[in-house]
Amino acid sequence: MQLLGSISSPYVRRVRIWAQQNNCELEFINLDIFSSDDRSLMMSHNPAAKIPILIDGSLNLSDSNNILRYLLEKTQQNPLTWPQEHFLTSINACNDSFVELLLCQRSGFDTQADKLFFNLQNERVAQTLHYLT
Repeated sequence: MQLLGSISSPYVRRVRIWAQQNNCELEFINLDIFSSDDRSLMMSHNPAAKIPILIDGSLNLSDSNNILRYLLEKTQQNPLTWPQEHFLTSINACNDSFVELLLCQRSGFDTQADKLFFNLQNERVAQTLHYLT
């Protein structure tokens, strides 16, 4: 099995950590998702152009939750409970907002400006971190 992603992605990191802790062998292929060559490779396996991507033979899976669910099943481990799924969804929401804010910052936007999108993302981060602690 191959895992396509980037070292900096929290979603990729989650899958890699799980695989290492569960002795699940994955070949990690580190992509520069902003380079044209690696972007083309990524999009050839996931038209939504999102990482991580798990390749297992002819099967391509994206989204860390889907990948972890598949790996749990493949390694004959119990699936996550509904409370665990809910907790993971909350972590994902926080990560999504962090990624959106980071991309906006790298694009030159002031993410602390009083703008609806930035306000909603910053609010989500604060509320989710409070919930998770």
